[in-house]
Amino acid sequence: MSTITQHGYFVIADISGYTSFLAKTELEHSHEILTELLELLVEKFEPLMTISKLEGDAVFAYAGESIFTRGDTLLEFMESIYVAFRDRQISMRRKTTCTCNACRNIPSLDLKFIAHYGDYIVQNIASVRELVGSDVNLIHRLSKNHVAESTGWRAYMMFTEQCLNQLKLRLEDTHVQMEEYEHLGEIKTHNVDLHKRYAEITETRRIMLDEKDADLVLTIDFPTPPAVTWEWIQDPIKRNLWTGGHVHWSMGERPQGRAGKGMSNHCEHGNSVSTEIALDWRPFEYSTTDSYENGKKTFTETFRFESLPDGGTRVIDVMQMHMPIPRFLRRLIARVVILYQHHYNERFREAARLAEAEFAKAKSE
Repeated sequence: MSTITQHGYFVIADISGYTSFLAKTELEHSHEILTELLELLVEKFEPLMTISKLEGDAVFAYAGESIFTRGDTLLEFMESIYVAFRDRQISMRRKTTCTCNACRNIPSLDLKFIAHYGDYIVQNIASVRELVGSDVNLIHRLSKNHVAESTGWRAYMMFTEQCLNQLKLRLEDTHVQMEEYEHLGEIKTHNVDLHKRYAEITETRRIMLDEKDADLVLTIDFPTPPAVTWEWIQDPIKRNLWTGGHVHWSMGERPQGRAGKGMSNHCEHGNSVSTEIALDWRPFEYSTTDSYENGKKTFTETFRFESLPDGGTRVIDVMQMHMPIPRFLRRLIARVVILYQHHYNERFREAARLAEAEFAKAKSE
């Protein structure tokens, strides 16, 4: 057994309604349905987190503390998995013509997440690798909680206060629930309704620049998965590491205590300060922002993130200048100022290099 105590994040993704689904449906079809959904969860978790074990109706995963250096990333990571789960669930129901109980009851399944931060030891016995520690016990005990009973929610994200403090998040509009367990005492949790978040994410009008409307389009391939690449493009602190030192980024407003639509970042360059405001925010997929200087809108920018077969991410930066001049002149100015004066291609290559080095180090710890 390793005696090295490590620190990190634990997440359990638990399929709700599993027991009832199995009891009321045909075993062969119910097994196929649950297998497909569990395989989807594993596929979504694996780029960032290590799967510790599959626990019947749940996936238990963990990651060292250096994997999630931007607090919003873990939150966005779980939301993206939930959206993929719901989309797959809806697709499975729509495309089947089977009328058995299992296929008819696919919508009865749902998903909840429990996230905690703490200490653990990796135990290896007879080729079996397992996590041990009080915090590991705690997250499993939290699977049996009173959130659904108190709120009526079928799907939610639960964060222990310890986890939120480590992520440096102060979420608003959460349901605070105290849970108590023998030998572990009282645990304060903050919970987010995933049905509400799914509606907000999927029903909001999409705002995305198309290449045909752009004054400048840049493309760079990162060797890191979308969630890591997203962090290096979006986090103001990380931007300062690869933008060459001629500008300084800082965080502005964060609606609901987190990154998202309506948030802002500030950029100091020379004697001026510009502000970008998020118009649309789809983590690990795309973001669209407007930038302002001295009260005037200067440009709109969409970052798109596409998964590559090798596990990396293609980033497409689509920019549209707001200048009262002919389009061909805007495109010329964009290329001269942004590509040549600001050396954007080199900046992005530096971001990709730094992202790769940090992620490799974090995975090895």
